[in-house]
Amino acid sequence: MFRQTLLAGVSLVLLGTATLVKADIGVTEEEEMAIAEKIVGPIKNDDNCSTCHTPETDAWQYTRHFATFKDRHRSDEAREILEAMGERSMKRAPQCRQCHYTNEVSHGRLVASFGVSCESCHGPARDWLEIHSKVGGDLAAADLKWGTGKNEDPASRAMRLSKAQAKGMINSSMIYEIAKNCYGCHTVPNESVVNMGGHKAGSDFDLVAWSQGEVRHNFASSKGAPDAPTNRPATPEEKRRLYVTGLMVDLETSLRNIAAVKEKGGKFHMAMVARANDARSKIDKVLAAVKLPGLADAVGKVPANITTDTTVDPGLADGLSTATRAFVDKHDGTGLAAVDSLIPTEYKGKPYEG
Repeated sequence: MFRQTLLAGVSLVLLGTATLVKADIGVTEEEEMAIAEKIVGPIKNDDNCSTCHTPETDAWQYTRHFATFKDRHRSDEAREILEAMGERSMKRAPQCRQCHYTNEVSHGRLVASFGVSCESCHGPARDWLEIHSKVGGDLAAADLKWGTGKNEDPASRAMRLSKAQAKGMINSSMIYEIAKNCYGCHTVPNESVVNMGGHKAGSDFDLVAWSQGEVRHNFASSKGAPDAPTNRPATPEEKRRLYVTGLMVDLETSLRNIAAVKEKGGKFHMAMVARANDARSKIDKVLAAVKLPGLADAVGKVPANITTDTTVDPGLADGLSTATRAFVDKHDGTGLAAVDSLIPTEYKGKPYEG
C-alpha cells in the first residue's frame, strides 16, 4: 500500500499518486516518481482498471474526483492560491497535484494524468493488477472478467485478494487503510499551502456521508454480481464500522499534523487543533453509547481539550492507529447499533445508479 511504500514510521498521507508533501515532510521527487511509475491508470484498454471494473469506472466518471482534472485548476480560488504560493500551475505544483490528481511519469517527468482515481484509493496497481485479475491470484490461471458467468469460489477469492494485498492493493474491505487515504487529503497535509496560500485546512469530511454519496461504487459485492451488478448501499453494520473508523482516523491525522506543525499558532495549527477537538468530542459520544475498551484506552491518552499551547506526542497518533486497526479486525458492526443515531443520514451527492 502507499504508506508502506514510502517512509516506515512516518505519518504518510495519500496525495494523488500517494506521495508526501515534500516541502513539509521531506519526500524527494525521486520517491514521488517511484510511486508514479507504478500507476496503471483507469482508462479503458486490456491492461487497466476499467477492463474488468466498467461499472465502477462509470461511477467514477460521475464524480468530482473525475471532474477535478478538467476544471479545478480554472477556478478563481485555485488561481489565488497559486499566486500566493508563487506557483503557476496546479498540475505542476507538488502542493496541488499530489492531492488533486493522479500522476504518472512521462519522459522522465511527473505528469498529472487524471483526477483522483482508482489507484488514489486502492494503491498503484502495476505490482498487483495481474495477480488481482487471475483466478486464485495464480498468474498461470484464467482471467477473471465481469459478465462471464464464472463465479469464483470463496477460497480462491480469498487467496487472490491476499496475494494482491501483499503486493500493495488496498481492498475495499480494508476500511482503515481506505480511511487513511481519504483523510490524508481531506485533512490538508501541507502546512504552507494553508498558512501562505490561504487554502482551506480540510473538508467537512465524514467517512459515511462521503462514501455513501456520489463516490459509492459497491458493484462487486452486490447480489447481482458479476452478471448484473448494482451499486448497493452499505449495510447498517458497515456504516457503523465506517463511522467509528472515520472518527478515529480523523483524530489520528489531526494529531499527526499538530505534532509536526512548524508555525505555532498559525492558521493550519489552529485548524488542526479545532479538528482534533471536534473529532475527540464525537468519539466521546460513541464511547458513551457503546463499550469499546481498546478505543477508550487509546483516546483516553489524548488531551481532552487541545490548544495551540498543547505539546502533542506523535506516539498518541500511533496508539490511535493500533487501536483502530484492532477495532476493525474485531468488530463487524452487529454489536454497535447504539451509535446509529450518531451516524449522518445525508450524503455528499447522489450515488451513481447506472
